[in-house]
Amino acid sequence: MIKEEKKVFKPNATTSLLVQSSLKTIRKKSDILDLGCGTGYVGLTIAKNTKIKNNYFFSDLSKKAIDLCKTNAKKNGIKIQAKTGNMFEPWADKRFDLIIESISAIAKKVATISPWYRNGIPCDCGEDGTDLVNEVLNVTKNHLKKNGKLIFPIVTLSNKQKILRTANKNFKNVKLLVSKDWPLPKSMYSKKNVLEKLKKKGVVSYKTKYGLILYSSEIYIAY
Repeated sequence: MIKEEKKVFKPNATTSLLVQSSLKTIRKKSDILDLGCGTGYVGLTIAKNTKIKNNYFFSDLSKKAIDLCKTNAKKNGIKIQAKTGNMFEPWADKRFDLIIESISAIAKKVATISPWYRNGIPCDCGEDGTDLVNEVLNVTKNHLKKNGKLIFPIVTLSNKQKILRTANKNFKNVKLLVSKDWPLPKSMYSKKNVLEKLKKKGVVSYKTKYGLILYSSEIYIAY
């Protein structure tokens, strides 16, 4: 059981896809970093669902998130190292076999009208949602061991193509692991004109079917 609190981002459907893809990737004992860990859901759920005795590391910009992550780890009997800090700052001299990035990546105007970023949860990833994830993609190789891998999500309520260009610039191989469509929360339909304008500008992408607005979560691996 993973405890949640206000002002700490709650796991969602994309988070579950991220966990599933990561579990399929881990073949041997690894040093694993959950970057932008929030409650710790990704790394802790992996730990609970694999027999491989990995070493687990967690970091987040929010001290509240790290405190909660430590509480959840203790509650589930999982040994971890967790540090507060921006991006890779807490791990300047550390290298990992697998980095799982779950930092926010959603267009600013979408975040404003969404139910995901309320109660003081920050979303400072820029007008097109690419600022933070692209910053991670530009420096991750410096924090991977030889043959290390990065797993990261793209939600199409951000500029997917811009993120993929950055990923392909920094990694020889970037592969889609899984993609799934989700219905937009009903509370956002009253602001669908905002989405339409962003789509016309190429900032976000989505499709409509049977009167529903569908966005996608995509999980990629890069190495």
